[in-house]
Amino acid sequence: MTTRRLLAPALLSLVAVATSFALGCGTVSTQTVPLASPPGSTCAAGASDVADGLAELSDEQLARKLLKVSGGVERSKMIGDSLMESLRKVPEMPPGFIDRFKQNIQAVEHTELIIPIYLKHYDRATMTAAIRFYQSEHGRTLLRAMPVVTAESLEVGKAWGRDLARKTLEELGVIPPP
Repeated sequence: MTTRRLLAPALLSLVAVATSFALGCGTVSTQTVPLASPPGSTCAAGASDVADGLAELSDEQLARKLLKVSGGVERSKMIGDSLMESLRKVPEMPPGFIDRFKQNIQAVEHTELIIPIYLKHYDRATMTAAIRFYQSEHGRTLLRAMPVVTAESLEVGKAWGRDLARKTLEELGVIPPP
């Protein structure tokens, strides 16, 4: 068996991991898009600014609060768990890798990496409106469903990535067609 054929299963697994990680994180726009609130909305600037205390927060504090109220920390944990599950299936992993990886993965560290991205792409008005949304009844409803939606999206992403990788490897002649 050639080295290329030996590496094919590992490549399939790693593509599935990368795909599910990307889908789990979602995509981030390359531009800041301010969120406009309709007149009279509770998200519009005004009396609610004083009542909820968001106006007094720094941009970094707003980003942290948005991550917290939107379930970002929990999603980081889910992404880490999914990544470990995918890596567990790669036969070429050295002994003890998964245990050490589990010790090294920190959801808090991932959150710290996300804050500068939020600050780059979201302005104060957008973060404030998003925080208010996630604290609303509709926002809480969305968040309650988010773990199931994310888990199902990860599974679909893994299957899609595996199928796409298999097709590509078949087209390159690395593995034979079914």
